[in-house]
Amino acid sequence: MDLVDAAQMTAQHFPGGVPALAKAMGVSPNTLQHKLNTNNDRYILGLKESLLIQQVTGNNAVLHAMAAALGFTCTRAVADQSGGDPMEAFWRFQQEMVDFTQQATNCFRPGATPSRNAHRRLEYHANELAAALNHMVAASAALLPKDRDAV
Repeated sequence: MDLVDAAQMTAQHFPGGVPALAKAMGVSPNTLQHKLNTNNDRYILGLKESLLIQQVTGNNAVLHAMAAALGFTCTRAVADQSGGDPMEAFWRFQQEMVDFTQQATNCFRPGATPSRNAHRRLEYHANELAAALNHMVAASAALLPKDRDAV
């Protein structure tokens, strides 16, 4: 999806549309409307404005469009829940693996087509699993000796 299209869609889905979003952002509704018009080359939506649109609306479609244009995906960072304890991090990783596996099983039943909500739940658990894995690796890294020459 084009970045400006993503921003335009985000603005249109905001309660009250572009005028309400412009007011929440503290900018002119006419100027914002022009910047969200893909047929207008005179007004350009800036990076800071794109960020502000996402912050005000809580919709990160522009971020996802930008990542997709570069061949990446985005996932929300989940705070570490283990308190730095490596065993707790490992257990949380295992629990997330169970949750992900259960949801994958629900999506991939023979002859069944997963719903959009089932896919969203699968995506959510995949992100949680990735975060738990990262926290487990970070907890392990914290145990390493500070001296690089140490074993």
